[in-house]
Amino acid sequence: MSLYHDYLNSKTEVFSKELKFKTAVTEWFDKHNLRLLQPVELSDSITLDLVIISTTKEFEKYLGDFENEFGIKCIRIFHKEVIIPNEESKEYWKFHFKEQ
Repeated sequence: MSLYHDYLNSKTEVFSKELKFKTAVTEWFDKHNLRLLQPVELSDSITLDLVIISTTKEFEKYLGDFENEFGIKCIRIFHKEVIIPNEESKEYWKFHFKEQ
């Protein structure tokens, strides 16, 4: 086997595990009738382990259960409200997690 072959196998394994994690998070949100506003975002950096979830404020009530389920800890919460004149305003909550 070549070094490049090993690299491709490792890359495939990481991709597979990333997809499995994202699917599990999406299913958890569906089970709790919560909305994901954007796909789950995982850090690409080898030195920074970070998961970002964009959702509604309602998720905050389930935060402890979510952390326990996935073994991660919320380290930051961003809130953004977009106000469009003569239309409904839209709120976005971004929860940043790291491994416990």
